[in-house]
Amino acid sequence: MPLVTIQDLKVSYSVRGMFRSRSEVTAVDGVSLFVDEHEALGLVGESGSGKSTLGRAVLLLIKPRHGRIVFDGVDMLEAAAHRDKTAIRKFRREAQIVFQDPYGSLNPRMKAGRIIADPMYVHGIKDRRLVKDKVLKLLDLVGLPASAYDKYPFSFSGGQRQRISIARALSIGPRFIVADEPVSSLDISIQAQLLNLFREIQEKQGVSYLFISHDLRTVAFIAQRIAVMYRGRIMELAPKTELITHPLHPYTKLLLSSVPSKDRHPSEQHDQAGGRAEGCVFYPRCTVARDVCMDMGPRLKEVSPGHQVACFLYGQ
Repeated sequence: MPLVTIQDLKVSYSVRGMFRSRSEVTAVDGVSLFVDEHEALGLVGESGSGKSTLGRAVLLLIKPRHGRIVFDGVDMLEAAAHRDKTAIRKFRREAQIVFQDPYGSLNPRMKAGRIIADPMYVHGIKDRRLVKDKVLKLLDLVGLPASAYDKYPFSFSGGQRQRISIARALSIGPRFIVADEPVSSLDISIQAQLLNLFREIQEKQGVSYLFISHDLRTVAFIAQRIAVMYRGRIMELAPKTELITHPLHPYTKLLLSSVPSKDRHPSEQHDQAGGRAEGCVFYPRCTVARDVCMDMGPRLKEVSPGHQVACFLYGQ
């Protein structure tokens, strides 16, 4: 049984327009995925595709409009609706997140040791000596010296701050971590170090990841399977090697043939033209689109073992 199962998840935002009018924007549109125990599932797509919204919704940081989120056999949306404090508390302890921004995700008024220790105190570990000992071990695990314990966030570089964020996420022994673009704001050399750290953590502690990035190469370094997301929907899902060597969806091929530039503003990487609500969301950019693509949205279909694609080129 998978550790995390997402079924037909939908997340919408209410957006205020001109003259105080409001409209609804769908950020995640019927996504179904699963993450096995000890597995890293990569989620890749352009800025604005809904990746971060999906990651936050899985952790109940954003309330979905529809769908199911099953963690270790328990429907967490149902547990939240019934105010099952025991199930929610267990979920909060076993499912953590590492945010993209290492500068904004740490409290500047707290020392690194306290930042890492806080989750342990929140979840009932009161022995200060035990907590400090574990914090020092976590600092060592993420490659920081013991002297970091008594330093404030401003004393660290961006890469070091992200190491503190990772240590905080690990402090209460999670089984599942959402890593939301955790290296995208860092230098290339620092990115490589942190990616190696994520792999080392998985090997040593057996955690499962939902690893989110706009860079397919970054995701491929970490993940065993990769899901490709575009405008709130999953376009393709396959084992890493299969997806890279035999991509099927036109959007996946586009991602593989182009390298996202950090010099471009995120809004320039996102499709501004939009897609027809009743058709394929990639239709306006697709070079092999058919008439049916304008009228109907293809469903995610398995075309070979473990390889799913949402495209009429492969039958529906």
